[in-house]
Amino acid sequence: MKIIQLRNFTPVQMTGFFILTNEGKVIAVDGGNASDTDGFLEALEEYTGEKSHRIDCWFMTHPHDDHFGVFKELTERAGRGLEIPECGVFCCTKQPDEFGKNETIFANQIVEFNAAVRNTSYPVHYFKEKEVFDFGSLTVEVLRTWDPGITANAFNNSSAVLKFTEKRGLKKDFVFIFLGDLGIEGGLQLIEKCPEGIKADAVQMAHHGQNGVSREVYEKIAPRFAFFATPDWLWYNTIDPQKPGQGPFKTLEVRAWMEELNAVPLRACEKNVLLDTAWVD
Repeated sequence: MKIIQLRNFTPVQMTGFFILTNEGKVIAVDGGNASDTDGFLEALEEYTGEKSHRIDCWFMTHPHDDHFGVFKELTERAGRGLEIPECGVFCCTKQPDEFGKNETIFANQIVEFNAAVRNTSYPVHYFKEKEVFDFGSLTVEVLRTWDPGITANAFNNSSAVLKFTEKRGLKKDFVFIFLGDLGIEGGLQLIEKCPEGIKADAVQMAHHGQNGVSREVYEKIAPRFAFFATPDWLWYNTIDPQKPGQGPFKTLEVRAWMEELNAVPLRACEKNVLLDTAWVD
């Protein structure tokens, strides 16, 4: 399979991935801000070779607009009669508008997301924990989904966690875990829900590689590759150019964790990043 991490099309942080299976299936995960939509479509065309290529399945981890903005924009474009890619099924967690009371600063985002889900022309499927999606050589398991009992850092901790497992014949399976924006509480719950372990070859770093899950989660995953959806200002923890490395973010600390765990950082800032598992032993 090919894992494509989309670059930052604007200075704002975003998360968007395509997964291409050996059988030609196209899977999208999250997508980015509404302002990333044209870049999302251009990358879809670039990697599939077709302008209006079908997305077989689109997974959405949680209702933050730097993840669902592209989906919302495409829904609105379809409402205006504009051409959008076909999608076999759009998968997300079912959460009520009232969920926003847990983090009022984001309350409007769950309302906007739910409206887009109601109005989308795409078939919608709501996640069930432990369900498995079969794409031939690739399966996707939902390791955890929203727990309404976790109200701390509510939106990030509502992230669905997805486990991509590729069967590779004579080579061992390749496993990629997608954490969304999962926080500390959700990360510890993930460990509890997976007593058999969460070891994986690659991981999408929670919350753009800063202030996400605890180090313990990454130690359990022990990845060879770490995907950071992290623009320059966040990667270097620098807001004021006169004060490099002195921003409020924990990126430098998390980067040090992954270096100690011998994970290769993969970061799509100025250009998309492609990892083809055929290249990996």
